[in-house]
Parts: sequence; structure tokens; C-alpha cells
Amino acid sequence: TNWPQAFLGLTFNWGALLGWGAVHGSLAPAAVLPLYASGVAWTLLYDTIYAHQDKEDDVKVGVKSTALLFGDNTKGWLA
Repeated sequence: TNWPQAFLGLTFNWGALLGWGAVHGSLAPAAVLPLYASGVAWTLLYDTIYAHQDKEDDVKVGVKSTALLFGDNTKGWLA
């Protein structure tokens, strides 16, 4: 997939849902869904920027990423 940063965001920010549930005893969708979605978006953004450092190596070994997918249009995608 060209979206490993999105999968990282989905799994990495799962802790926000678990933490909320542990503290409050339930999941309030009005609170946790924006929290989770913003965490996923932030992870996608910063890891795409970070992935640009390894683009040449990723191409050599065949690893896909949003940095390669977005290419020179990354600013437009992340703005």
C-alpha cells in the first residue's frame, strides 16, 4: 500500500480511545472521534514529512509511502 503512514496513524492513536475509556468508563463519540481523527491526521502529516528523508532508499528496496505517492505535490496534499 502507498498509505503506511495512515495505518501508523490508525494504530498509534488507538491509545487515545483506550485511555479515554479507561479514565471515563465509556467512549463518548462526540469527544473521542475528533480526538482520534485529529491524532490520525497529525501522524499522517508528520510521518509523511519524515518519510521524505528516505525516499531514495524506499525506491531502491521497493517500499511504498505517502512521500513517494505525493511526490512534489506533498505541500498541496498536507496544506
